[in-house]
Formats: sequence, structure tokens, C-alpha cells
Amino acid sequence: MLKFNKALLLSCMTLAGSAVACGPDFPMMLSSDRAQTFAVLPEPLFLVEVQALAATVPDFSALIAKPQAVVFEDSYDYQNDRWVSATEQAEQQLLSQEQAKLVQQMRQSATVQQALSVGEALPAELRFYTAAAVSFAQHDYQQAIELFRQVLALPLEQQQQRRSWALYSLGRALLKQNTQTQTSEVSALYSQLQQEVAAGLADPLQLAVASLGEQAKLAKQQGDWAAAIGLYAAQSRWSESGRASLLLLSKELAAMPDPQLIALVQTPAVAALLSRYLMTQFSALSYLEPEQLQRLLVVLNQVPDIQLKNATQFATVAYQQGQFDLVKQLLPHLDQSPQAWWLQAKMALKAGDTAKAAEFYAKASKSFAPALTQAELPAVQQDDYSKASIEELQAQQYCRIQAEHGILELSRGDYLQAITLLIAAGPEYWQDTAYIAERVLTLDELTTFVALHPVTAVPEKSEWHYFGDTPTEVLLHHLTARRLMRSGEYQQAQAYFIDPELKQLAKRYQQHAENAAGSWTDHAKAEALFEQAKLARAHGLELLGFELAPDYQVFYGQFEPYEFEAKTPALAAAEIQRVKSSASTYSNRFHYRQLAAELSAEAAQLVPHNSQAFAATLCHSTKWLLIRQPELAQGYYQQYLQQGPYVSWGAEFGQTCPEPDFVAAKQRHYHNLELQLRKMLRPFKWLLLTLLLAGVGVMGWFGIKRLKRA
Repeated sequence: MLKFNKALLLSCMTLAGSAVACGPDFPMMLSSDRAQTFAVLPEPLFLVEVQALAATVPDFSALIAKPQAVVFEDSYDYQNDRWVSATEQAEQQLLSQEQAKLVQQMRQSATVQQALSVGEALPAELRFYTAAAVSFAQHDYQQAIELFRQVLALPLEQQQQRRSWALYSLGRALLKQNTQTQTSEVSALYSQLQQEVAAGLADPLQLAVASLGEQAKLAKQQGDWAAAIGLYAAQSRWSESGRASLLLLSKELAAMPDPQLIALVQTPAVAALLSRYLMTQFSALSYLEPEQLQRLLVVLNQVPDIQLKNATQFATVAYQQGQFDLVKQLLPHLDQSPQAWWLQAKMALKAGDTAKAAEFYAKASKSFAPALTQAELPAVQQDDYSKASIEELQAQQYCRIQAEHGILELSRGDYLQAITLLIAAGPEYWQDTAYIAERVLTLDELTTFVALHPVTAVPEKSEWHYFGDTPTEVLLHHLTARRLMRSGEYQQAQAYFIDPELKQLAKRYQQHAENAAGSWTDHAKAEALFEQAKLARAHGLELLGFELAPDYQVFYGQFEPYEFEAKTPALAAAEIQRVKSSASTYSNRFHYRQLAAELSAEAAQLVPHNSQAFAATLCHSTKWLLIRQPELAQGYYQQYLQQGPYVSWGAEFGQTCPEPDFVAAKQRHYHNLELQLRKMLRPFKWLLLTLLLAGVGVMGWFGIKRLKRA
């Protein structure tokens, strides 16, 4: 048996000032700080970890976990300013109006006899059960027991509305009599309730789940901690109450005197619970209850072999505290859970063995259930854990492992494998996926990859947002379309826009660009350039914007987070080169505004400088940059002042801009040509007049001569 150095273990467990509080609040991009991503081992979730401690878990999914299940919970009636119990809701909503009224009257009766009289018109199960509830409320438990038994004695088909209620309530009434025989019967009643609900018995009050907690309470009262832990863990599969009870048990154990705790942790289930409590709550305990935590760690260390039996949990705590020598000692004794493989991947990364780390990441992913790895589950926010299902929480862990594996493959230069893993990690890690798609892959690599991920489901357009339910495939197609648009591949880009409106806008943008390139006259080219500029300014984010820097289309341009720097020394030279080659021509945020301004300014150079169109196009160039790039805007304004004509709206130049009048500009062009011709010929006007008169004279002479001949 491996002997661990006690001092080493205790040094692992001491409250190091450099402890990192890890958890579900992960950075927005794992790729932006890869050293931190690879170094940090996120703190596991208590609710997930305690599932391994569960006794046999009844399957209540058909009646509790499904959206169509008819279940009730206590809720607050804000209109009437009162709490409404689940029982009251069920009695009012699952019965006819007349039955609900009679049941309500029965519950208000002063005596059981009065209640039975009021409910004579009700079916027997409703009448007996409600009378029993009245008796229970009056603390006449013996009479309540007799009435609950009458419900259960009815033919089975006559007690379907109240059978689950009666089984549970009979157990509660028996417990009030507090005898050993009745305790045994209560446990049997609860087990029967669980079996029947699992088999399909209606349970709108979720009493079968509650009965697991009642059984656990009985087991603890009898000193059977192992059974209590197993039952609470089973309850936690269906209810937050089970998780809360296990946390309370853990805190109760932690507060016990050392001799009592040492005796209890000899029980494997108790040691397993405490080790999981320690692993999942270490950060909080470090700050809130450091003295108690220190004492608990010392006690656990006094129990022989506890480290080996809970090696994964102790190794996780050791890793979180930076005690990597202890982790290495525990590695041969880890289980084959996702947490254990994840931990080994982290240790391999610390050793610089990226190939081994990739192998462990793959094993961590495969250790999840197949149904889970294929599920499309929503991301769970930090404050939603009490409402999240076990599958959702496990899916979050699975996605995190996939994402980290993807970042590892990115650092190793396997870019296609990296983006494949990040796609599998889901929308939570979309920004890392976008970074690879937008900045690392070549355009050919990207389009080839996207062809392997077709869009199979298109949500409502109102949900097309990173924070909505947009499938990653839709986001990826739109990113690809915008990258193609920026590269001038307008026709190809249209096939990747899922939104029909964006397809039409892209088509219009292409038409204006082609018209500008193929125009025979300057004024036609100027008009096409300006129309292209307007589209770039008005819809540039959707048509041309970068998903990440500099535009952050991922946030609809409304938020600019920490910008990933391609010059980070940790990046490989090949990746840095790819990032540079895919960078925007413009470094400023909302780069398409500068593009629009330049297109409009180019149009200005194609129209007469003394035309309204020249002033108007430069006015728009100025306006589009005035707020974010005032220096460039000032340059366009100076260009107008130096070369442009007086316009009546000049005082509001760059703020209010009219549409360019290209028709008038064309006329102004011809008028300018006429003026230029006159100016050119003005020095020779007397010579031209003489020549003109001579020409007229010669023509007259020839005319006279011809008439004489005739």
C-alpha cells in the first residue's frame, strides 16, 4: 500500500494565498489566455459529483422531468399577496369546479364528522382523503391513519387521484406515533410509492421524490449514515432538496468533534461525501470557514487509506492548491471518471507532453454517456444550478473538456481538428470557434470545413444572436459569408447567408460593385460607388463585419471585450502568420465605416469638383467617420473646403448630408467642358472671327459663281 507523506498532504490542504477560485464563470475566450486555460482545473459541481453516491435511483422522468408532466410546486400569488401550496393548486386545477369547491369546504370544516358530511357527494377517495387531511391538521393522527387506510382499501381503479397522496400521508401520520414497527412500515410505504410512481402512478405533488428524503431522514435517525447519504443522493437526481440535504449533512459532519468525526469517516460513504464536499466547495470554504476546513483536512488525513479510496477528489484539491508532487503520487490510484482524465490531461500539459494531454482529453470526453455527448443541451448560467438537470450540468463539463481539447489542438497546429472540437463544444465557446474560422483557417479551408456542417435547423430570426438559441452552424455560415464578402467573392458569399434579407443585400452590394468596375463613364461609376458605400455603412456589420475584432459582430457591435492579440509570444509562428494574413485592412473598430467613407470619397473624385455631388459625397464620408475617426473626417472636410463649391447646407457639413445629385453632376460636367473650351479659345477670338468671316466670304463667292454658271 502506498504511504503518503503526512506533511505533504497537509501542505496541500493548507490555505495557500495563491489559491484560484475556479468554477463555471469561465473567461469569454479560452484561446485568449491559453496558459491560464491549460493551468486552471475548474472546480467540479457538487450536484454532479454526489450522483456517484446514490442508491438505486427510481426513474421518475416520465412524470416529473418531462415538459408535459402535470406537477405542482408551492408558489406565491402576488395578486392576493399569499403563498399558494402545491396541494391547493392541485385540488383547484385537477378537479371539476364543483368538486374543488366541496374539497375546499371540507378543509374548512371544524370537525372530521362535519367534513365527511360536507363531502358526501364526492367520490370516496376524495372524501376519505380530505377528511384524513382535516384530522391530520387537528393532530388526531390515529383517525387520520384510519381514513388514509380507507383510501388505500378502495378498489385500485377508485383511488388513482389520491393514491400517491395517501401512501405518502399515511407514512407521515404513522411517523407521528413514533414506534419502531411503524417506522418499518413507513419505509415500506415510501418504497411502494416510489415503485408505483415509477410505473406510471400520477404524482402531481412529486411525493415520490419527497419520500426519498423522508427515508433518508429515517435512516440518519437510526444512525445509518451510508443509507441516508445514498437516499439523499438519489433524491438529488430529481430535486434540489436532495442536494441541499447533502450539503447540510456535510456541514454537520464538518462541525462534529474530532473523535466523533473520525469514527464516522471510517464509513466509506461518509468519507466519499466529505471528499466530494471538499473538492467542490474548497474555494468557498477557504474564504468563509478556513479554520474549520483546516481541522477537517487534518482529521481526514488521520484515516488510513482514505486518500487512496478517494484519490480523484484528493488529487483535484491538491492540483487546485498547486501541490503537484502529491498529485503525481495519487495519479496511479485515480478512477476513470471524466474528472480523473481531465486532471491527468492538466498534469501532462504541465509536463509539456501535449500528445499525452490530447489523449487524456479524448478519454475524458469518451467517459461521458453516449446519450449525453450527442445531446444538444442549453448552457447553464452560474445562478441557475438549482434549476438545472444533472444532464445539463454534465453537458457543461463535457463541453468545457471538448473546448479545452480544441484549444490544445489549436496550439499544436491541427487547426481543423481544433475547430471540429470547438464546434462540438457548442455555442458557449463560439468565440473561440469564430477565432479559428475567421483568423486561422485559410478561406479555402474554411469553406471546405463549412460544407461538412450544413444548416439543418433554422430558428426564428429574432433568436439569431450569440446569446440566443442560434445553432452554431448558422453562426458559422454567416461568418463564412462575411469573410467571402470582404474578399470580394460576392457571388459565393450569397450561398452562405441563411437570412434571405442578407442574401438580397449581398446581391445588391455585388451589383453596385460590378457596376462600378464595369462602368464606361465616370458619373455612372461614381453613382455605383456611392450606392455601394451606403450599403457598406448601413449594413456593413451584417455583410462585412468581423465576428470578433475589430467589429465584434458577435455582440451586434454593442460591446467590445478584451481584444485577442496575435502577437502573444505563446502562439506558434505559423498561427501568427495566419492571423496576420487574415487581418482587416483597417485596424479601427467598425472597419466597414472607413471602407464606406473611402468608396464615397472615390466617387467624389469622379464628379466635377464644383458640383453638389462632390460636396455631398465628401459630406457623407465626413459624417460616417466624424465620431470614431475625427482625424480622417477632418481630412475629407478640408478636401471639400479646398476643392468644393459653396452649398447652402455647408454649415452642417458632416452632420446633415443630402443625397448626391448625379444627374446635375453630369450636366455640370458638360457645362464645365463648354467653359473650358471657351477659356481655351478666348485668346484667339479675333483670329477665329477673321477666319470665320473669310470662310463665309469664300462660301459666298462659290455660291455666286455657281449661280452664274446656271
